[in-house]
Amino acid sequence: MIDNDGKEIKEFTVPNSVKSIADGAFSNCTGLTSITIGNSVTSIGENAFYDVNLKKTFWLTNTPPTGYSNAEGAVNYVSNNQYSLLKNKIVYPFLSSIFEVDGVKYVPVSPSERTCDAIDCVYDSSAADTKITSTVSYKGVAMSVQKVQPYACYGNMFIENLICENDGAIGNNAFDGCKNMKTLLLGNKITNIGDYAFGNCASLQSLLIPISVTELGSYSFSGCKSLSKISIPRSVKTISNYVFQGCTGLKEFIIEDRETELTLGNNGSTSPLFSDCPLDYVYIGGNISYGTSSSQGYSPFYRNTTLRKVVITDNETEISTNEFYGCTNLQEFTVGDGVTTFGDWAFSGCSSLKSLSFGTQLKTIGKEAFSDCTSVTKIVSKAQTPPTCSTQALDDINKWNCTLSVPAGTMSAYQAADQWKDFFFISEGDPTGIKAIENTQIKNTTIYDLNGVRQSEPKKGINIINGKKVVIK
Repeated sequence: MIDNDGKEIKEFTVPNSVKSIADGAFSNCTGLTSITIGNSVTSIGENAFYDVNLKKTFWLTNTPPTGYSNAEGAVNYVSNNQYSLLKNKIVYPFLSSIFEVDGVKYVPVSPSERTCDAIDCVYDSSAADTKITSTVSYKGVAMSVQKVQPYACYGNMFIENLICENDGAIGNNAFDGCKNMKTLLLGNKITNIGDYAFGNCASLQSLLIPISVTELGSYSFSGCKSLSKISIPRSVKTISNYVFQGCTGLKEFIIEDRETELTLGNNGSTSPLFSDCPLDYVYIGGNISYGTSSSQGYSPFYRNTTLRKVVITDNETEISTNEFYGCTNLQEFTVGDGVTTFGDWAFSGCSSLKSLSFGTQLKTIGKEAFSDCTSVTKIVSKAQTPPTCSTQALDDINKWNCTLSVPAGTMSAYQAADQWKDFFFISEGDPTGIKAIENTQIKNTTIYDLNGVRQSEPKKGINIINGKKVVIK
């Protein structure tokens, strides 16, 4: 279906004056994604929408027309429950009161409570700068915007900059296929980002997930190939499967400091969560969990051959099984003092890793944790008691080329401990040159974190203070 300007029509409204939609009326209109059925339609022909992949259908008729299932959308907005044959219904008793503000269409949820949902948008150049604010005013009545419903702006090629500040969730596929969207600003009351919510937004370059979000749905940012950096706030508890599938430009992944565990999914069929992402830098500010079986991809970072630098803070207590298995380019690795366990095969195959250090709390190193780590030349241990090593945990580290530094007064313990005793060159003391001081000693200083970001005050762990590395206890 083509308009007068020769452009493919994405949405169409059947006028209220129309009583019947004939057989084949919209057949082969492959670009049509949204249809509004006027309130006078009584019948719809069997092939009225043949070969049309409708994403959303708005039913303004209180009584279902005969043949109404022929116009079924992926989501169907109805005013009552009489549409029994439709699979995916969202009931709005006030559906006939749809109103439009600045190119976005809303439907009242509760007029008495002054609430509404965003359910649709315009498909023309006026949508370039789209705003869905937390409150919208129509005819002098202010209403609170709760949700952005599924497919609300699906495939809208005109949106370039989006501000979304509603009070609740962003529904499945809400902005899926908005290929020209470059910037996205999300408000701090959004709770969930649904499946495919921003899937295939290929031009999206910047993204800040607000602290209110608790879950990223499956495929929520899949296909965002221009996205280079993403930060996950402490509020997020779950990153579902396929979230970053096809994010071929993603280089920095930051899990902000957190006290609660973050669950990470995978890409299915033995594929890790970041299998499509050329990661360079990863910051992990707390414990993560994930499936470790072959069908779950072993770990999110499994065999990510571009990953160069990893920073793990004191908030994480375990580097889990397979976590960095096969990361052949991993060169810089910082482990927080809170880590107690290196899991089985945690760093297996990290052939570019030259040095590593771990803190006072490390208790165990899993089976083959450092197998094939043949380039390691320096290990710094701050653990007073030598960590217990499982089978072949350190076997592939060249004991002639690698020096082992241990805390003062512990050399004899390391020289007697399984696998640690195999090192030829063991010395006492910390050769890093990092000075440990109390937080109260910091006054009138310039403070940066390890990424070069200026801080208002030092944090526990390693800081750059007046140009020097300092550990804050």
